Amino acid sequence: IAPVSAHRAYVGAFLTGDQYDEVLVRAWYEGGSPMAHAEITIYAIRDGTEEIYIQDTADEQGFYAFDPEWRVTEYKIIAEHTGHRATMTLDLKTGMTAGSGTELPLAARVIAGFGYLTGLAGIAMIYSARKMQKEQGE
Repeated sequence: IAPVSAHRAYVGAFLTGDQYDEVLVRAWYEGGSPMAHAEITIYAIRDGTEEIYIQDTADEQGFYAFDPEWRVTEYKIIAEHTGHRATMTLDLKTGMTAGSGTELPLAARVIAGFGYLTGLAGIAMIYSARKMQKEQGE
């Protein structure tokens, strides 16, 4: 039986510098609250084979930092807490991420929001133009 949750869990990661610098992992719940003290498991992926690299716990804010292993550029990161689980893969060479707990990046959400507002403004303009045509026709 799969764990049931009222909200989704997410995990994200980014480099603090280049591919040899520290990686910062953040685990959070839908709505933005941190997944405090989440169990973090990091797998190093070499030639398609996953090997446990680190097992540790996130801080109160859901953050965990680690140093990449020499010559390993791909990682699978799992954050788990109270039946919630988020998984992602991180490729340090390309900066690409993918996972079950990912969401749209902030820039994409902002653009989508502007698109939504533009659509609403367009509908309002059409309604207003039709109303003006109707009034002029009377």
